[in-house]
Amino acid sequence: MQTIPESSPTPTTVEETLFDNGTDFFSYLLHDIQYAKISIDLETYTFNKHHIGTKIGEALIEASQRGVRVRLLVDGAGTPRWGGRFTKRLEKSGIKTRIFHPLPWGLWQWSRSMVRLPSVIKIIYLLLKINTRNHRKTCIIDKKIAYIGSLNIDYCHLKQEQGGKGWRDTAVRLQKIDLRPLQQAFEAAWSYVPFSKQLKRIFHPTYQHNSPIRLNSSHHARRLLYKNLLRRIAKSKQRIWIINAYFIPNNFLLKKLKDAARKGVDVRILLPYKSDHLIMPWASASFYEKLLKAKVRIFEYQPNILHAKVIMLDNWFMLGSSNLNHRSLLHDLEVDVVIQSPQSKQQLEEHFHRDLEYAKEVYLSNCQARPWYQRLLGYLLLYMKYWI
Repeated sequence: MQTIPESSPTPTTVEETLFDNGTDFFSYLLHDIQYAKISIDLETYTFNKHHIGTKIGEALIEASQRGVRVRLLVDGAGTPRWGGRFTKRLEKSGIKTRIFHPLPWGLWQWSRSMVRLPSVIKIIYLLLKINTRNHRKTCIIDKKIAYIGSLNIDYCHLKQEQGGKGWRDTAVRLQKIDLRPLQQAFEAAWSYVPFSKQLKRIFHPTYQHNSPIRLNSSHHARRLLYKNLLRRIAKSKQRIWIINAYFIPNNFLLKKLKDAARKGVDVRILLPYKSDHLIMPWASASFYEKLLKAKVRIFEYQPNILHAKVIMLDNWFMLGSSNLNHRSLLHDLEVDVVIQSPQSKQQLEEHFHRDLEYAKEVYLSNCQARPWYQRLLGYLLLYMKYWI
C-alpha cells in the first residue's frame, strides 16, 4: 500500500503570502492578473458577477486582449446561472470558459460543459455525476504564481466597508514552488477524460510526494490523504487546532479527536455560529456533546460567517478548500496546501487567537440547552450526511 511520507522535503525558497479576508485577497489577485504575461487559469466553485466579480472579469478581458491565454472554469451547481451576457462578453474577448458538470436540467449550459458526449449519454452521465462537484478555488498565473484557499469569486468575502458581507476566510498566494501538480489537476478538470482513461487513473494519485499541494483528484488519493490526516492527528502531542466551515466528521475522525483530547492534547475546534447553509450549524452541534465530554474545546465564531478551512497539528499547518464533511471526503474536488514558512505559521496562530476573541466557547450546559427542534433536526440531518 502506497503511503504519504510524514514529512515531505520542500524547497526553502517557497514564498507564501497569507490572507484572512477577501478585500486583501482580491487586491493581490487583481494586481497579478493585470501583470500576467502568458496564461491565467482560474478555477472557482462560485463566480458571482456582482461587484468584485465584474472587476475580476474586466481584468481578465484586458489580459486576454493583450494576448494572455485566459481560461475560466466554474462549477455547475456553484454557478448555475453561468452563460448569460456577462459570460458571452468574456468569451467575445477571447476568454475560454467551461462548466464542470452542469446540472442535468441546465440545458443552456451544456454547450460549455467539459463533457463531450451525445445528448442522451450526456444527460445520463450528468445525472450520475450530479453529486460530484468541483469545490476548488485556485488561480494559476503564468505557471509561476498560485492562489489556493476558501474564497470564491464573490462579493460576500469582501469586508463590509468594501460592500461585502465580511466572511472570514483564509487563503495563500504561492511563488517559487513547483505548480505542476496543480496545473495537471486543472487540465484534468478542464478536459473530459474518457472512461477508459479514468479506469487507468483510479490508483494513480495526482499529487507528488515532495509537493506541499494536496489534491484529491482520484479515489486512491482521497483515501491516502485522509489516512495521512488521521495519522497526523493521532501523533499530535501538543495541539490540534481546527477552523472549519462545515464540520460533519465521520466516526474515524471523531474518535481520533476524542482520543487526542483524553491524552491531554490541546484540541480546539472553531466553527461558525451562523452559516451560509442554515442547517449546517445544527448538524455540527450534534457532535458537540460527545466531543465536550472528551474534553475537546469548541468555539463558535460570532461576528459573521466563518468560511475558512485551516488545520494546525503541532508544527504542521494546512489550509485550503476542504471541509471536514462527507462532501469533501467522498465527492468534491478539493485542494489544500501545507504551509512551510515559520512566518506564515506564526500568522495563522495569530489569526486563530484573534478569532477566539470573537467567538463564544460552547460548554455542556449551553449545548444541552439548545432548542429541542434544532437538536432534533441536527440528528435527523446526520442521516443525510452522505450528501452534506
